[in-house]
Amino acid sequence: MRAPILADLLRPGDRVVIGQATAEPEGLVADLFALAPRLGALEVFCGLSFNPAWAGEVPPALRVSGYCGLGTLRGLVASGRAHVMPCSLSQLSALLAARRLPVDAVLLQVAPADADGYHSLGAAVDYTWDATRVARRVIVEVNACVPRTRCGLKLHRDEVVVARTGATPLREAPQETPTAAQHQVAREVARLVPDGATIQLGIGSLAAAVAHALSDRRGLRVRAGTVGDWLVDLVERGAIDAGDPDACLASLACGGRRLYGALSRDGVLGFAHPSQLVQPVPGSPFMAINSAIEVDLHGQVNAEYLGGRLVGAVGGQTDYFRAARQSAGGLAILALPSTSGPAAASRIVARLAGPCVTSAQSDVDVIVTEHGAADIRATTLKERSVLITDIAHPDARAALRAAAMP
Repeated sequence: MRAPILADLLRPGDRVVIGQATAEPEGLVADLFALAPRLGALEVFCGLSFNPAWAGEVPPALRVSGYCGLGTLRGLVASGRAHVMPCSLSQLSALLAARRLPVDAVLLQVAPADADGYHSLGAAVDYTWDATRVARRVIVEVNACVPRTRCGLKLHRDEVVVARTGATPLREAPQETPTAAQHQVAREVARLVPDGATIQLGIGSLAAAVAHALSDRRGLRVRAGTVGDWLVDLVERGAIDAGDPDACLASLACGGRRLYGALSRDGVLGFAHPSQLVQPVPGSPFMAINSAIEVDLHGQVNAEYLGGRLVGAVGGQTDYFRAARQSAGGLAILALPSTSGPAAASRIVARLAGPCVTSAQSDVDVIVTEHGAADIRATTLKERSVLITDIAHPDARAALRAAAMP
């Protein structure tokens, strides 16, 4: 058992940052679960996880927090066992770098060291990098299945303690099939994206639908916090600028075997710190395409709460929307089907039902549903309420008009 190694490296009361998605060292997390009752209270900070251990018996000694309530951590958040820190990814990196959010140890999954002694971070280069710069210990699980990817950020063997080794396939993200409404939303989004644009998409069925709708574009570039299997589709269809080695950069890759199998030092996708991804690409309009749970008639966005339950996160939405607006010809695009659920509830509402605003009314340029696009730039509140109502589901428009500002 490896738990004694962690026992020598961790102290009661430590804050431990755990790598997210494919950077989560599941063996070390299991060791941490075994050690926690003996070591005492630990603060654990997690992000997106596909590790089923978090949906099981989590030791009470672990006080869990994170920036989202996604993946297998969703149940812990819903039960109050895990708490969400509402901040954008850029804020999270800044808080860690400034030690405003103190870190004692980092647990990461990395690739085997190369000939020069450097461990690649694989398919996850995010705020955990900032945590490694300030932590007392960086403890790694070396996994032979983690690809060596193209990235300027890597960890030397002298900077880490290797506590586990293995060869476990990367955990795959759940796959969803886009709906007919999502495909229509995607076609409306595609009308806004020219050849040669830089696109930001996330993961999930709507992102896959948008990528499919963009497959006839040429010279596209990618700057994204998270990419999914859709990236491979765009490459195979010739939509990506193949002449630029840095055409596609991301922070996380979450998908299936097709995506993970395409990752290498010589592959199309490179990895970079999130701060680099929100820098405008000269000569290429930045199209930031994000979704939400609901949007109101002012253009305020809720991407976090559904019926009072926290199911999303701030994530990189505000970072990318603001980056797009700094780009010549760029657009901050909010894309969502007009209704949701068996009752076909309108996702365009008079006022947000959630307790918070994820993106402000001043952060969105265009709102897109399957019924069209509302360009709300340079509009008054009254004007934009008319434009947004016109792309709501037809059954919801009368009530929205009645609730709009006079």
